Amino acid sequence: MKNIITTLLLLLFVINFGLFSQTNIKKTEVKDSVPYIAKANIPPVSTVINVNEVKTPPKPASNDIDVDEFDESKDEEFDDEEIDAVSDIYKNFSWTSERLNPYRVKIDSLPDTIINCAGFIFPVKGSHITSPFGPRRSRFHYGTDIGLTIGDTVVAMFDGKVRIVDYERRGYGNYVVIQHPNGLESIYAHLSKKLVAVNQEVKAGDPIGLGGSTGRSSGPHLHLELRFLGNAFNTTKLIDYQHQNCLYEKFPLTKKETFGHKTELEKLKEARYHRVRSGQTLSYIAHRYGTTVSTLCKLNRINRNTVLRVGRSIRYR
Repeated sequence: MKNIITTLLLLLFVINFGLFSQTNIKKTEVKDSVPYIAKANIPPVSTVINVNEVKTPPKPASNDIDVDEFDESKDEEFDDEEIDAVSDIYKNFSWTSERLNPYRVKIDSLPDTIINCAGFIFPVKGSHITSPFGPRRSRFHYGTDIGLTIGDTVVAMFDGKVRIVDYERRGYGNYVVIQHPNGLESIYAHLSKKLVAVNQEVKAGDPIGLGGSTGRSSGPHLHLELRFLGNAFNTTKLIDYQHQNCLYEKFPLTKKETFGHKTELEKLKEARYHRVRSGQTLSYIAHRYGTTVSTLCKLNRINRNTVLRVGRSIRYR
């Protein structure tokens, strides 16, 4: 009996020792596995992204704005802002109907900008240019003359507000000046009749006068000018006279291109003239001012056989 009890005790000891050893082995495996997991840099389960759950962003609809279109729209918005700035430029000056050019801004001080030409209407029925913009003997012709018949209707080229309605006996005759929101001013001269009043709002295409030959005019025509801050430029840079439309929807107005005639103006200001008296000839005038007959002919667009009228101005420089 004693031997049986001893055997059972030994058996229980062996079983308990075995269980204890397995527990220690498992603890050791878990303990040793922790640094291995850290070394593998595996994120916690809560931060692991399931690829199957990632949603692909929907493609933009056909009317959505992509990156390129957005950039273009920003450029468009910049142009519009620049145009708006032009429309406000005259707010720095007092509104007046007393002077044709109250601004006194020199060409070199003009800003380069964009002029919105939307809504342009050709001002008269005819389109034949009878006299272009540029030098004319001893003076500069600041407009473009368009042939017409007395009584033809003359209309506003753009929306705007009438700034001047006046008469000038030795110049424009009956004329109208309109200030436009796009920054330009237009002048319509030698009218036989004026149909608008100062401060009147007009729309492009509204009648403003009737064609005529008043003032300093050699025949029926419309003297048409476009000015920016008082400075005239060649209307053919903006208007296609052959097709009676505007060359631009947005006109790039720059000192270099739009006002390239500045050099001609400066030369004309430096010009000097001699008024012909009875008996004087080209040879006499050339000798008096230290130049040549050929130079006089070139400056005055005449030839050696031209008869000099008493009182005529001959440019010698």
